[in-house]
Amino acid sequence: DVVSAVLTSDGHQGKTYTITGPTSVSFQEIAETLAKQLNKSVDYIDVPLEAGREGMVAAGYGEWFADAMTEYFTLFREGGGDFTTTDIEKVTGQPARTFETFARDFAPAFGGPDQQAT
Repeated sequence: DVVSAVLTSDGHQGKTYTITGPTSVSFQEIAETLAKQLNKSVDYIDVPLEAGREGMVAAGYGEWFADAMTEYFTLFREGGGDFTTTDIEKVTGQPARTFETFARDFAPAFGGPDQQAT
């Protein structure tokens, strides 16, 4: 919705928006919400940082990239992503949807049931 509003209306030149939901959610909460909406098991696996780095390098990513991603993930583990903004409402005039609403609305795209048919 934000992208559509930015591309089809004036006043966004030179602005930066930080797009978040109305509440901060953990990866575990995301997995639980997806499981509920998809009616199937969804597990969040907390991969140790060093194992993730090693996996990226083994998959062919450069060490510089693996190091940068490890720093990024470290920041998130320390709460660096635990915030919300009102930018969605500022741009669209509508409040941000919750992750639960997003998961329900897009369940078919994730292989879940079509909620509108029920």
